[in-house]
Order: sequence, then C-alpha cells, then structure tokens
Amino acid sequence: MAAAAIPPLDSLLATLTHNSLHVRPSALHGLLTTLLSSPHPPTEATLLATLRSRVLATDITTTLQPYANLCFPAAISAGGTFVLPRDGVVVQVRDVIDLTVSRIEALEALEMGGRGEVARGREVIRVVPDEDGGQGTPQLGGAQGGVRKGAMHKVLLEDASGRRAWGVEEGRVEGVREGMNIGAKMVLKGCGVARGVVMLGPATASVMGGRIEEAHKAWMEGRMDRVRREIEGMKE
Repeated sequence: MAAAAIPPLDSLLATLTHNSLHVRPSALHGLLTTLLSSPHPPTEATLLATLRSRVLATDITTTLQPYANLCFPAAISAGGTFVLPRDGVVVQVRDVIDLTVSRIEALEALEMGGRGEVARGREVIRVVPDEDGGQGTPQLGGAQGGVRKGAMHKVLLEDASGRRAWGVEEGRVEGVREGMNIGAKMVLKGCGVARGVVMLGPATASVMGGRIEEAHKAWMEGRMDRVRREIEGMKE
C-alpha cells in the first residue's frame, strides 16, 4: 500500500497557526518525524488532529513561537494595566486555586482529580480523557462536573516566552477548575489586565486542552502536600 500523502510543512504550520498554535518549524518537524516513524502512523485524514493533540501535550516554551505579539507584554511583570491583543495569546496552566473553597474541600477535589473523577451533586463521576488530553466527559453522561456554582479560580499562566502571570476568573470559564490538567493550553483574546493580573471570562478565555504529564504529576503531588500542611497548621 502506498504511503499517505503528507502535506508540506508550510501548509501544516499555516493550518495550526489558523488554530492559534504558532508552532516553531523545528518543533513541528520533530513531532512529524516521530509520528511518521511510529509503528502505526496517522493517516492523512487524522494527521492534523494528531499533530494538534501532540502540540497541546508539549511545553509551549519549547514548541511555540515566542514572538512579542503572541506573548504577555513585559509590562505585566511590573503590574501594568492594559488589554491583551485580540489575535490571541496562547498560555499553559501552571497552577490553579479555587478561591471559594475550604482547604479540606480543596484536598478532596484534588484527590478526586488524581483518580480521574469529578463530583456532580452527590454523584461521583469517572471522567474519560479526550483526544486532546483534556478533562473529557463524564462516563455517566450529563454536563461536565467538578465546579460548584459561584466558584472562582486563580490560575498561574505561562506564555511561550516563559513569562508568567496570575489570572483570575471574573466569569465562569469552561474547563477551569482546581485539579484540572497542569500544562493545559488556553487562548486569551482581548483579556483585560489590571495591576498585572489577567481577568478571565467566557468571552475572552477558553481552554484548548492538553496536559504536560510530568508537570501535572509533580503539581498534583506538591499541591496536595501543601494543602495537607495548611490543614495541619489550622489544627495547631
């Protein structure tokens, strides 16, 4: 059987860029080489979706272009106030904290997230990972659970240049919750920034999916330890 025709690298780069993923040519070449040399390479029809999934599972400081217009302005580190470009800044999640729960509730949520579970009311639901390494959908059906009504999250965001800033929900952003995938990619379009804090809302921020496996594991272990210490400190 003849090998599937592979689109030119420039064509793949353009398609990914159209989806807000401004991948470095060298990084895309490496991912493509790995995929095509695997025992079961993707077909032409599934290649783009597979590449997108692989990009979302990488550290964007090594795979995405760190151009100034695609990253946080330097002023964000100085506590500046401005609006991010509407073209889109892709970031990855490095930490997430639910500002509206007790430490005991936070520990329970983290432990459930580590088991791949979410809560919907009194029901515990097993989550099936999706193709992009995202949180997936509950096996028992219905809307994705795990977030209480009125919850507000603080999220540590990192851009392709390695610059970091905290973001805070001012409106519910689907997919953001304590215990979400660390390394998950988000795209920010026109978010307001107040004193260096990115204001996140459903109209300006969305979760693309993905996870950095090693970073996620280290965060889960470290976060649970920190919360346990905080709980123990409250008992003293």
